Amino acid sequence: MARERDKEGKPVGNKSDADLKEWFENCGGWRPRLDLDELRRGIASGFLNEQDESGMTALSLSVMSKWEEGVEELLRAGAETELRYFRTGESTLLMAVQNSTEPIILALVSAGADPDAPNHFGLTPRFWVSRGTKTYFDHVPQKETSLPTPLIQNAEQLADHYYPSFQIPTRKERETRKVGQAVDLYVYGPKSETKQDKVKVRITAISGKRPNLRYTATIETPIENTNLPADTTIVEFGPEHIATVYTPPPKSRKKKS
Repeated sequence: MARERDKEGKPVGNKSDADLKEWFENCGGWRPRLDLDELRRGIASGFLNEQDESGMTALSLSVMSKWEEGVEELLRAGAETELRYFRTGESTLLMAVQNSTEPIILALVSAGADPDAPNHFGLTPRFWVSRGTKTYFDHVPQKETSLPTPLIQNAEQLADHYYPSFQIPTRKERETRKVGQAVDLYVYGPKSETKQDKVKVRITAISGKRPNLRYTATIETPIENTNLPADTTIVEFGPEHIATVYTPPPKSRKKKS
């Protein structure tokens, strides 16, 4: 699971941000080092199932890097195969079949990866493979698996990924919201004509200090129109999740009589 944090959002334990950054960069990114000795040291340090801010683990990053030796090492250590990428809800096996990396697909299946685990949009590894000629999963009985839990998306990452079509206010503006002000968050889930990704919320409480500021808010978008669970009444988030800022209208001056 992702690292536990205290009330102010600071990491609990001895795993520093710098150490974890190095751990993830060894497995994936623009220029992964793909160093097995470094990978083993990270496993020994307890980094095995850590998720980065996108939900990626060393296993999913290694899958995307097509690093067969790294995937095998992580699976031998007991890496979780079903931790999901936050934006799409993809499992490591879905990433592997989309990359068409057969040795990695076979290794994940042998480790118990679920070929029927859907992403947010209902796409499963089994369905993806069925469009071709491969039969990786014929020996695995088909079962119904629940959709991943919808999560508030990191708007900063969305802005990086979809810029300039998706733009957000400056970090400073998103860090200076007040109680009573409204903002938009994004919660992705299965595509539906009755659901919307954008969710308007109104801030009710603020805790922590920069850079670990946290907001609590009530939901103003009708809950049935969102991808949030039906019993959700409040949400917690940070400035990195804010996609739109609603500025209160200026107070009109009273005319002098």
